[in-house]
Amino acid sequence: MGETGILSEDTRVELLHGEIIERSPINSPHAGAVNKLNKLLSKLFGDQAVISVQNPIELGPDSEPEPDIAVLKMRSDLYSDAHPRAEDILLVIEVAGSSLQKDRQVKMPLYAEAGIPEAWVIDLEGKTIEVYSSPTPEGYSRIDIYRRGDVLETGMVKGVEAGQIL
Repeated sequence: MGETGILSEDTRVELLHGEIIERSPINSPHAGAVNKLNKLLSKLFGDQAVISVQNPIELGPDSEPEPDIAVLKMRSDLYSDAHPRAEDILLVIEVAGSSLQKDRQVKMPLYAEAGIPEAWVIDLEGKTIEVYSSPTPEGYSRIDIYRRGDVLETGMVKGVEAGQIL
């Protein structure tokens, strides 16, 4: 679409349920949070997983979101041959400032419907980590909220103090 002039090449978009949705701009707090998560998760998972930053994931024929972080099953090609699909994804993380409502109401149900076992929303303004788990076709059936001082005990991450992320 960039080639046809419908979208400029630097327009940040993603495909959600067949609709092209413009992505929120990345400000310094958002970028810093993503960098912090990348560093932390890389240490936690080492060579056991691929930490993918703001890259597309394929969730069926009509959705290709670009989560801020995706923790992927290790694969020898590091996903250079094809984008990861739902079955490759262990955890997705959205860092939310102005995108909080969209992340909660659009992306979390999409990730649950795809069967992604765990998804987080990092609420930068509210200073919370929302951990979504137990996916069903209707959404995640469990949501846990962590604040600074709490220790994360999730399906994917254990023993990490929330303040290391927030």
